[in-house]
Amino acid sequence: MKYNVLGSYKAFLEGSLRPETARTYYNRLDILLQSQSVLDITKSLDMEKILENLSKIKYKNHFSQSKNALLYFLKFQNIQLSDEHMKQIEQLEKNTRKKYRKLNAKNFEEIDKKIKHLRNKKLKLSYQTMLETGLRVSELAQITPLNSSISDDEICFSFTAKGGNKEEVKISKKENPRLFENLKETIEMAMENKKIFYSAIHLQREAKKLGFACHDLRRAFAKLEYKKTKSKDDVSSKLRHTNIKTTDIYLRSKLKI
Repeated sequence: MKYNVLGSYKAFLEGSLRPETARTYYNRLDILLQSQSVLDITKSLDMEKILENLSKIKYKNHFSQSKNALLYFLKFQNIQLSDEHMKQIEQLEKNTRKKYRKLNAKNFEEIDKKIKHLRNKKLKLSYQTMLETGLRVSELAQITPLNSSISDDEICFSFTAKGGNKEEVKISKKENPRLFENLKETIEMAMENKKIFYSAIHLQREAKKLGFACHDLRRAFAKLEYKKTKSKDDVSSKLRHTNIKTTDIYLRSKLKI
């Protein structure tokens, strides 16, 4: 059945991609396979219907997700895509448009003040940890006590980063003693298999209520680090960017420090 195949596909994705990416690709493929009445989808895959569903996608980022979801599925099922179909997909992608969002300039001092005045200790700790480390919200949300190690001088978090690489960040007691002590207490009280911080969805929703995006904290980290070191290479390394041009985008962001 279709959903038996999709279930296996989802497990395949989860074995090689971040959980958030795996969910996105699974959902995108499910949409692409709509209207296909098949018992064994690998034998009766109707590419014309898939192309029709692709043609309904307006924006490049959504199209890219759907295309990648399809390519992963074909690879998983060992199905060869014809050159003609690939050309059609590429042409459809060219016809989509970039979805621009109007970004208003934000002030870091205002964001920092709102975070410091939060009464919810766990929420405050989540945002402060992102500010201190530059972690993406999806990276922060996955951390448990088992991913944490505490010494007299620092706390180390290990996590699966964007792209599937295993990474770690450290929080120094000397540089931020209050955050260090609060995190230490929280980690020691938490159950081993329970997440230390809130889920990515919850953190994003609460940040929006406060007037900022979780990714603004990563942008703030980049600018604050550059202010200290004056080194783009250092900032790029701490953000785990593979291209210095990506770091430039962060440093040119409208966030005021």
